[in-house]
Amino acid sequence: MAVAVRTRLIAVLAVAVTVLAVAGVGVVRAADAAPSLPPITPDRLLASTAQALSQPVTISGDVETFVDLGLPQIPSELGGEGGPIAMVNGTQRFRVWHSPDGLRIAHVLQVSERDLVVNHDEAWWWDSSGMKAVRLRFEDLAAKAGALPGATAWMQGDDAAGAAMAAEADPITAARAAIDAVAPYASVSVEGTTEVAGRAAYRLVLRPATDGTLVDSIVLSIDAESRLPLRMEVVSRTTGAAALSAGFTSVSFDAVDPAVFTFTPPEGAHVTDALEGAMDPSLPAGHEAPSGPAPRMFGSGFETRVAVAIDGQVPATVDQLLPYAGPLLSATIVRSDDGTQWLLLGSVPLDVLQADAERLP
Repeated sequence: MAVAVRTRLIAVLAVAVTVLAVAGVGVVRAADAAPSLPPITPDRLLASTAQALSQPVTISGDVETFVDLGLPQIPSELGGEGGPIAMVNGTQRFRVWHSPDGLRIAHVLQVSERDLVVNHDEAWWWDSSGMKAVRLRFEDLAAKAGALPGATAWMQGDDAAGAAMAAEADPITAARAAIDAVAPYASVSVEGTTEVAGRAAYRLVLRPATDGTLVDSIVLSIDAESRLPLRMEVVSRTTGAAALSAGFTSVSFDAVDPAVFTFTPPEGAHVTDALEGAMDPSLPAGHEAPSGPAPRMFGSGFETRVAVAIDGQVPATVDQLLPYAGPLLSATIVRSDDGTQWLLLGSVPLDVLQADAERLP
């Protein structure tokens, strides 16, 4: 039971990171140069950015990410100590290739390699430290050219959850998610210019139309020429600093070799399938999708909250961490009248989640 609870919690945290468009990179760079660019209205900049993101995108480069969860240490039961959450927490470095042929994200590590590889036929997650290759199931692998196949994998373990979180290290994916999810619920402004990876960019700022969220703003650094987002920062209302951000430190718009988006598990690798279970007969069958009450959603936009039923005994480490109130996320576990345990989380103050708990069956 503890394994099932742990897997479910990692899955929900991965989804939360995706919903928040987590692509953490570095800190707010106050020392960035401020290039001189022609004035542009917020509506025009947002529209041109959305237009650029709707077209086939070719971009590659080095990406630095940063995530501050407000925790001194993440327990292994919640994906810490080498797990999927630890993989994005703090400052991390990635190499990203993005083109109409697919997406590849390589986590730059000292002694091992972790890669998410997506093309129009299949998607893989590779972790060399355990010689593990996981073939992922995505909702839409036949997505139109130029769009990343929907990054909603079955979250059945550390590997699948880690792959979903790694996808958010791509600033293009993260910015697209932010614009699609929250732009309708925000005021939009252009607040100066900056320089990202040696390129002049506008600072497009999305501010929540409500004060009921922990998010102060989302800052997108938009390349002045291509109108593609080169960096994204999510600023906390409580700290006034960027708790999440993701951006290129070097960038190229040259064509990417399609071979970059292919993957063949090396000889000796343990290969599993996120849908069908183990492909290697020597391995145990894969986990089935979690059962139980369907997730409940509350609010919208920046105030969206989710409640997910948790089966089995909650690990003691989780009890020690919850209720949790971080710079951008709150979380708690409650038991409803019928005995069901629910994990509630959202970018709202903790008391909002406690009020939501009263609405659960």
